[in-house]
Amino acid sequence: MNHPTIPLAHAERFSQAAQQYEHHARVQRHVAAHLWKWSQALLESEARAFSPQACVDVGCGTGFLTDRMLKHYPQLPVHAVDMAPGMLAALQAKHPGHTQLHTHCLNGETLSMEHLWIPPHSLLMSSMCAQWFDDLEAAVRRWLSVSNTVAFSVLLDGSFQVWKAAHEETGQACGLRALPTAAQLEHMVNTLVSEGLVVRSALHDKEFLDHHTDGLSFARSLRFIGADQPHAQHQPVQLRKVIRALGGACTLNYHLGFYCLERA
Repeated sequence: MNHPTIPLAHAERFSQAAQQYEHHARVQRHVAAHLWKWSQALLESEARAFSPQACVDVGCGTGFLTDRMLKHYPQLPVHAVDMAPGMLAALQAKHPGHTQLHTHCLNGETLSMEHLWIPPHSLLMSSMCAQWFDDLEAAVRRWLSVSNTVAFSVLLDGSFQVWKAAHEETGQACGLRALPTAAQLEHMVNTLVSEGLVVRSALHDKEFLDHHTDGLSFARSLRFIGADQPHAQHQPVQLRKVIRALGGACTLNYHLGFYCLERA
């Protein structure tokens, strides 16, 4: 059953995309791999041994991070959180009968200790989920109440430049949701540190590229992974004009921010 705070339209869209998600989510797979390797290198390079007592994957999808958690920490409970039942079902199908995997149909933005209690010395991760949130900082603060180590990636402003330029060239408004800026996220981290909530932090940004035969291929790829929900005020556009403006094969850029936060 869906948690009452879950936006049902979003949950249904991602659920419907679950079966083809892993085939089409190329960038999402690479971003999750980078987040995992970067954060693990940071945490395991500390003088103290990093030994979490549980793991959480927020916005787990079909499990790009969950799979790594189960393999790297086979003795720990791994909690996979997603608002889409279809995604959780696809994840469970990959790990039938796995006793350490626990799935939770919850909205990652409102996840708190009230919804999921785990030992405080744990690892909470989230990849390419937080850009959907209405209040990212409030969500991160809640995550830090659940776990003392939080690592996440978020899609940033500056992404999809050629797609937006093609809309501008045709005099049409792009329907993609507004994304947070790198400066906004840096300010958020600095605020958490200045308040004493976060005692160690690291961040960086990185560009990922995704090649498509034409603009229609890109538009379809968003639908296939359930990420084609436009912003609320969007008016339909003449997509053929946008595709013609792109002029055939195109490369879309994904500008990602990566963040690792630890509280005392």
